[in-house]
Amino acid sequence: MVLFYAVIYLPMRFFLGVDFDAYESLSEAWRVSLVIVSCFVLAGFLTWLPNRFHKVGVPYVIERLNYHGGNLPIGNAVVQFFAAVIALVGGLSIGKEGPAVHLGATLGGFLAAKAKLPQYGVETLLACGVAGAISAIFQTPLAGVLFAFEVIFLEYRQRYVLPVLLSSVVAALISHYVLGPLDIFSIGNISTVVFSGKLFLTCFVLVILIVLLSALFLHTQKALWHLSGLSVWLRFFVVAVATSLAAVYLPEALGSGYSSLSNLLSGNLLLHSLLLLIVVKTLLTALTIGLGIPGGMIGPTFIIGGLAGVQAALLFGHSEADVILFALLGMAAMMAASFQAPLTALVAIIEMTHSSEAIVPALFVIVLSCLLMRVFFHQESVFAERLSYMGMSSNISPLQRYLRHHTVKPVAEDVLVLPVNLPLEQVKDLASSVVDYAIFQLEGEWRLIRRVALLDALQTLEFGPQPWLVSDEEKISMNLPFALESTYIPLIDEPASLEAMLSWFQKTGLSEVLVSLSASSFSLVLRHRLDQFLLKND
Repeated sequence: MVLFYAVIYLPMRFFLGVDFDAYESLSEAWRVSLVIVSCFVLAGFLTWLPNRFHKVGVPYVIERLNYHGGNLPIGNAVVQFFAAVIALVGGLSIGKEGPAVHLGATLGGFLAAKAKLPQYGVETLLACGVAGAISAIFQTPLAGVLFAFEVIFLEYRQRYVLPVLLSSVVAALISHYVLGPLDIFSIGNISTVVFSGKLFLTCFVLVILIVLLSALFLHTQKALWHLSGLSVWLRFFVVAVATSLAAVYLPEALGSGYSSLSNLLSGNLLLHSLLLLIVVKTLLTALTIGLGIPGGMIGPTFIIGGLAGVQAALLFGHSEADVILFALLGMAAMMAASFQAPLTALVAIIEMTHSSEAIVPALFVIVLSCLLMRVFFHQESVFAERLSYMGMSSNISPLQRYLRHHTVKPVAEDVLVLPVNLPLEQVKDLASSVVDYAIFQLEGEWRLIRRVALLDALQTLEFGPQPWLVSDEEKISMNLPFALESTYIPLIDEPASLEAMLSWFQKTGLSEVLVSLSASSFSLVLRHRLDQFLLKND
């Protein structure tokens, strides 16, 4: 994340002499040139790449988690890194948080795969990567943890909390040490909140404004998703034209920075209508993301919500301190309504501003905004809506979740590994064993026998010498293939979870399988044992 942050910021500071996202300080020619060049380079970059590398961002992370066991290809993360850098340096209206989540999740999944962890271990490290990425980008460790649970997993998982918290805190510390404190914007001191009718009336108006903006943001993207089959060049040309117009007439709408909001909170007047800036920023971000530019949405939603909060405060003539308060309320409400992540939005605002004064009114606007989005517009998170449009679910069933949290060990049977020629003394010793199954290898295949059947074959010696008796180094042994019937049993590597084991049984139609736990350790998994386990723990 530090590298990602530096690659985005350093070119602006060293080559253009301005801070990142301060595009209004550049000349008109520079702004338009950056937009056109970035769209042209992105179109060429994605055209050159195979289509399988085009999938990036938070929806892709959720898709891989739910349908591919959290396996995130490294190639897609590399594409996400460079594509996001190009788009952000070019001033396109996207955020850096979505790419950060993809990169963090890929790192977590990669480490889990290298360590050959079971499925719950993969999910734990993926959550650690997501939380660490958000924490490093915003320096908000608790919000990073909540984002992983509310947005990616769509549920709180207690068994993951401690490692995810540790990852998030360490990421914040490293980010703070290398980059210094990230003051997103200066808000000064928030005065003590005085509850009054005017305050709640303004909050209610702000909620209505946030809900309308969130609906506009989501429905614009949903309309543009139908154009995903068009050429990359055509789609990015539309983005370049729209963003160039904004670069000429409304440069405050460019990028994902908070300069326009900071200027308003510092008392500087905008040269254009504030409401116009809010609508243009909403439509421009939805257009850019909806037409396939690989970027995030959290930063832009913060900006849109903050500007909406300022607009609501100015509408009712609030003081300067209250304007700052409503900017924070708008930021929290817009993020919560767009991503259906109420606690993440609340905690992010508290951690970024180091102030808890806004908690009660923030809860009011957050909860009301989320409820209105669900009740009147029937909208889930924008990520869930994107997956639903693609014919996928953003969540998994309770049965799948239960199976993923267990390895094959609860349903595995111990097995004895025997040689083809087994000495009679060892056969007799099997009478005291508690293991029911044994295996031996014949012509490169594993064969399964029952211990009881082996002992029954031994009893036939009472009737005289048997054809399966062999002499091996002055020892009398039993030749297992001749002594009793055996069945072929396939050998597989240990599955990551019971879900993978059940899927194997369903695909093959077999009722038993030998699982390799290590080079010399095996377990037997029977389908009926798996069914009994599920029924017992229904």
